[in-house]
Amino acid sequence: MPNIENRDPSGSVKAGTTLSVTNASSENEAILAVENYLRVNKGEGLEMSLPTKGDDGSYLIKLEDATAAS
Repeated sequence: MPNIENRDPSGSVKAGTTLSVTNASSENEAILAVENYLRVNKGEGLEMSLPTKGDDGSYLIKLEDATAAS
């Protein structure tokens, strides 16, 4: 089961926050985990960047403002 770490020092779920996903077996599993995380943490109006895989095998996903992306 994937684990998600919010790298924002305040723990806020907002545009510009980077989430680190560990224990994901694939990029798709990491994306699904972050989608669920955003639902639970009321991350409305946010979109995800494409995941980048770190040297340690974790996936880094940056949150972006959905209105600014259009």
